[in-house]
Amino acid sequence: MSSTFVQTTLDYLTAFKHFGGFEVDYVHATHHASIGFDFESYDIVFHSYCARLCFEGYVSDSYRERLKKFSGIKVLSVQDEYDNTDVLRAAIKDLGFDIVLTCVPQDGLEYVYPRSEFPNVEFITVFTGYVPDDFASDLPPPKPLAERSIFVGYRGRDIGGRYGRLGFDKFEIGRRMKELCAARGIETDIAMNEASRIYGKAWFDFVGDCRAMLGSESGSNVFDFDGSIDARFKEMTAANGGVPPSYADFLPIVADRDGAIEMGQISPRVLECAMMRTPMVLFKGRYSDTIAPNEHYITLEKDFSNVDEVLARLRDLPALEAMTQRAFDHLVASKHFTYRTFYAGIAAAIERHLVAKNRTPAGRSGVSPAMLDSSGLLMEHPTALPEQEESFQLRKDVAESVLYRSEVDRLIVEFSHLRSLLQIEIRRNYASFGREMALFKGLTQIADICRLTMPRPVEVSDFSGVLAGYDAEMLLEQPRRAAASASFRSALSFGDDRAMVAAALRNMLEIEKAGYFNMIEWIERLNKAYDCYREEIAQAYGGVIELVPGVLSQLTPRERLRVRFLSAIIRLRRARMSTLRGIVRSRLAQRVLTALPAIEPLAKRIAARLRSSGWT
Repeated sequence: MSSTFVQTTLDYLTAFKHFGGFEVDYVHATHHASIGFDFESYDIVFHSYCARLCFEGYVSDSYRERLKKFSGIKVLSVQDEYDNTDVLRAAIKDLGFDIVLTCVPQDGLEYVYPRSEFPNVEFITVFTGYVPDDFASDLPPPKPLAERSIFVGYRGRDIGGRYGRLGFDKFEIGRRMKELCAARGIETDIAMNEASRIYGKAWFDFVGDCRAMLGSESGSNVFDFDGSIDARFKEMTAANGGVPPSYADFLPIVADRDGAIEMGQISPRVLECAMMRTPMVLFKGRYSDTIAPNEHYITLEKDFSNVDEVLARLRDLPALEAMTQRAFDHLVASKHFTYRTFYAGIAAAIERHLVAKNRTPAGRSGVSPAMLDSSGLLMEHPTALPEQEESFQLRKDVAESVLYRSEVDRLIVEFSHLRSLLQIEIRRNYASFGREMALFKGLTQIADICRLTMPRPVEVSDFSGVLAGYDAEMLLEQPRRAAASASFRSALSFGDDRAMVAAALRNMLEIEKAGYFNMIEWIERLNKAYDCYREEIAQAYGGVIELVPGVLSQLTPRERLRVRFLSAIIRLRRARMSTLRGIVRSRLAQRVLTALPAIEPLAKRIAARLRSSGWT
């Protein structure tokens, strides 16, 4: 559900329910999703391309375990197959997919999916997106070309040389056209940075306001089977101060693979332009053998040698109107490239496999009534439609709350352990001081020495005060945490009241987060109180050492020797305590002692979750 904000992805998901001919439910499968029902009550699992199997850990283990055991038909829709292809291929085998909807042309299948490795898998070549059958009801009516305010529009991104020529074209067509138009005094709306990307219905508004839209083939010919190309790209980026290598710099590394297969595909953007009657200016290419140059789009040479001819053609509005009509008739009005037609073909393939497998589904059973799993994460149940950003944010907040809660519990145990150790150490130091003072008293017969220099008993020290304060706070804090958790679970049981769930979750998260940093402070206070107590003992030892010179003259030679020996031991003990205290008080040691026990585990866990989610 982290991907459904992209309209094309949402259309791809919902269209199967509308046009596949099956009763369809949806389930969130990534970001550590905890699955709460049995797949055996279904005939088919359709795994969409947004749950990318090429990234280890992105699709949850809970989902993978259930899918692996599922005995029905397993369909995988996959895109961007050139990333970590070996990981993807291993997943296809491990999870036992029957049908794979691939962007690889049929004449390139042996290169990517050798028949010897996938003898029982049916690979069907498909587009990355199709025309929504109800597009006319959702989109604004196309503007006449003469009323459009943007002469040439485009949105792309710079992905360096990692994906070879096709990836480079996506950036180069925008960069060069913007530069050439500016030199000719022609205003454009061309951008290749992430901040300028447009999503949802606003994207169609943008397309519909363009006199022409730039474009190039989608995909990449460079298959990074084992991840080595991506690793090399990152190495070069790091060596260059974080600046990715240019296409020219990276070309020697990908040149051989760039010619091994032809993956140039038609992208959903071409279909969107056809729907909005927007003329297309495209680099020459294959485009899944679907559209013809100068019939459905204006051809732009990759060296831009015909750019003036292209710009001149964009001023011939009648010719452009005729071209957009041809593109519309071919791609949209014909119904050949709609989701209805696409899924009718996929449904037929699924039916063939259902007949061959001759499986009877188990019926509706195996749905867990629990809303949360044992760790406190939300359990995933079937939904009638794909969940979207609001639900995904809820799951992220729950996961963050669980993470903080586990860290608070860990720090409570750490505090208890530290408390026990320090109490033992203080009593040991107190007892050692008492024994040594008794020896002094016996050797020197000075009755006041112990009374004058004895530190406070541990029971009345600052250390004891910290423990009392901690215990008093925990008596209130633990019930507060339990009540917040219970309130959230209660809110979940109402189901549809999302505002109640969000408020209860926000309260629980704030309590756990505050508790985490509060526990760090308590551990710091405990260490400081212990340090102060050691300071008291060190000062007491110092008082004794100051008294030694005044009593030596009253002692026999043998007694003086014993006093000096005992004094040396006390000085050594005091020096050791002072040295350790100095180390603890140093900035470096403070960072180690306060940051590592508490903050680093949380940071590592958060980072691991972000990486497994594909975030940076």
